[in-house]
Amino acid sequence: MIEATQIPKNVVSSIPTLEFNGLFDGQVVYQLGVIGELKDQGVGKYQTLAKRYPAHLESDLATKVTATSERAISQQETPGLYQVLYQAEGVHEDVSPLTAPDIVFMTKVLGMNLTAIWVRLMIGRFSGQALVKASHEGTTYHGAIYRAHFPYADYHLTNQKSAPATVIGAQIERANKGSEQ
Repeated sequence: MIEATQIPKNVVSSIPTLEFNGLFDGQVVYQLGVIGELKDQGVGKYQTLAKRYPAHLESDLATKVTATSERAISQQETPGLYQVLYQAEGVHEDVSPLTAPDIVFMTKVLGMNLTAIWVRLMIGRFSGQALVKASHEGTTYHGAIYRAHFPYADYHLTNQKSAPATVIGAQIERANKGSEQ
């Protein structure tokens, strides 16, 4: 069950939204990466149903997004996994907890069990050194594309709308490997 505060927003726009993802331990913000949205094939606009990791950003914009996001996340009252949304270049719109679909996507892409890391953080057994070690230990992050699936007909569901909160499945395509379902 996704809490009401964690229901993904369906942002539809003519420009791609950026999503800065980070883990906040109460003192330090650990950057997990920036996701950029792709044009959804059915709608022809950018929306939260098709994403690319990492987002392709110019160095000036990447520096601005990182600094602004780390400041915004560090102002949160509780530790956790957070996402800072950018609708326009370099202007942050919202800070919210990282949604379940994005946790799964980032876990696959980074090869780190973010759910286990979050649980350790919540029970006071989190070690930032372990996260830093895991993120640098012979790991090369390859690009990946996430596309949500809505096979409503397969489950005999009617009158359903495609939105991030109603994702039934997803496909992740890695830049140098095959697809995962």
